[in-house]
Amino acid sequence: MRRFISLLVVMALSLGMIGATVSAQDEAIRVGSKQFTEQIVLGQIMLAALEDAGYTVEDRTNLGSTQVNRDALVNGEIDVYAEYTGTALYNYFSDVDWTNIPDEAYNDRDLGYALVSSYDAAINDLVWLEPTPANNTYAFAVTSEFAEENDVYTAMDFADYVNSGGEVYMATGDEFAQRPDGIAAFEEMYGFDLTEDQLLIIAAGTPAQTEQALNEGANNVNVAMAYATDGALQAYNFVVLEDPMGAQPIYAPTPVFRGEVLRANPEIAGILNPIFRALDNVTLQTLNARVEVDGENPAEVATSWLAESGFIDG
Repeated sequence: MRRFISLLVVMALSLGMIGATVSAQDEAIRVGSKQFTEQIVLGQIMLAALEDAGYTVEDRTNLGSTQVNRDALVNGEIDVYAEYTGTALYNYFSDVDWTNIPDEAYNDRDLGYALVSSYDAAINDLVWLEPTPANNTYAFAVTSEFAEENDVYTAMDFADYVNSGGEVYMATGDEFAQRPDGIAAFEEMYGFDLTEDQLLIIAAGTPAQTEQALNEGANNVNVAMAYATDGALQAYNFVVLEDPMGAQPIYAPTPVFRGEVLRANPEIAGILNPIFRALDNVTLQTLNARVEVDGENPAEVATSWLAESGFIDG
């Protein structure tokens, strides 16, 4: 599969070879990210790796929401950020009539990547490098006490609990509440509905905020939006509800570049691909925990991990 992904990257780089290019020596590589911990860490990893390789870089991490980063990339305001394969499938291409995305693509890591990378290269001249083996999927988290008292360990159990009249107050970010691959995907797959009165919607809310609300029981919150690679999950001893029917797609974080930048600097693929290949769920959760739980600086976390892993000089 790695050979197949590498072939897709080469093919994407070859698209539009004739045209304007940007030299790393002339302009800084502008690295963006969304506003939650993992995204900032991934952005800092790219910044540190590129700077170590001799590139001038500009830190645009913590730029904003998914849509803010996507628009900035498409409009040439940043040059790269890490996007998730499932996010692209659901939010950028599922409504494009001619894409004909098969249902199995959402839970097939290789097919999902092949589709989003080829579509983005053809439509937007955006190049997806190699994805991580990690899957940072959306999830519901509850306290261990709640899970034991109500026998809720899966999304199916949660649906039964909701439909039987169980009390629910979920802390969630606005994206998870509004996106089709968020709460709506769970509701459709498992057959339950949460009303607005059952949602504590935090504007631009991150898992760190929703999980803190759950941990503190703020406003009687008993369920929280979470990501599978959140660093705080183990610290809080939460139970992440399993998704046995696959309501959520595969979310493999992947560097996505403007094509003209990568064509001018194709060696960037050789720098970042091995790094992202090393980021599995355990590694990402550990790095995220160093920021969320231990309070370390994301840039320092990124640099120390790259050095310890042999990707940059210590």
